[in-house]
Amino acid sequence: MKKISIILSFILLLVSYIQAQEEERETVTMPRFRLGIEAGVDAFFGKINKPAMIRESQSYYYDYDYDYNCGFISGDGEFDNYYFGLRPEYSLNRRIAVSAGLRFTFNKASLNSDRDYFLWKIAESETSANYIKINNISQNKYYIGIPIEIKLFPRELDYFTRNYFILGVVSNFLVSSTNDVSFQNAAMKKYSSEVSRQIGSLNRFQGYFYLGAGLKMGRTNHPFGNLEIHLPVYMFGNDNSNSFTRIKNTFGIGIQTTLQIPLFPKRQLKYVVITN
Repeated sequence: MKKISIILSFILLLVSYIQAQEEERETVTMPRFRLGIEAGVDAFFGKINKPAMIRESQSYYYDYDYDYNCGFISGDGEFDNYYFGLRPEYSLNRRIAVSAGLRFTFNKASLNSDRDYFLWKIAESETSANYIKINNISQNKYYIGIPIEIKLFPRELDYFTRNYFILGVVSNFLVSSTNDVSFQNAAMKKYSSEVSRQIGSLNRFQGYFYLGAGLKMGRTNHPFGNLEIHLPVYMFGNDNSNSFTRIKNTFGIGIQTTLQIPLFPKRQLKYVVITN
């Protein structure tokens, strides 16, 4: 405990020294324009929406140690949006900055059995039904999005490390999607297109709001990095589900890193610091 106190005291003294060095500068310049190169992940927790074509047979699948209400398809899962993009940023003043750009997002969801396979009804008539055996189905979705964000810096001075708060919104539009069906028998691959047709169409729009906090590391008149935590992330839209997954809780959490590069060095925000 004593060693931890000494380390914390040293860190506080170091931060105070850095800030004091900053305050010795009478004139400070900060570029108004920056280009942000971002990457991150937003995690949402959802629940499998079991398609009607899946067959349930209690006599075959039932297990007293298994929650039958969830069926034999995995009940819960985590659905992650992985993304990267470019986002120019503009400082309105010493404490407020706004940004907007383009973002590419990838999302994957899977439909899995707790056994070796599950049965999928491929066709039905008045007297019979035909089933095929499927190991799993994975669905990949690709979006182009428009992120818009506002940053608020509690302090006006631009220290080497500087914390800030975030309010943002992202509008994602589906570009393409693929379904990968793994069959128990390779001869059943001829039914891939029919299974994809029965799965149904995806939502074309996915959007969410988020709040968060971040830490800037580096001088703003040189390339520097940001590390952010977004909490909560709230998904919105006409429907928060895709073809076989649904969001059980529209709230999530996100982590983002950004490399920011100053642009237009002549367009800078100048201000005077009163030294102690």
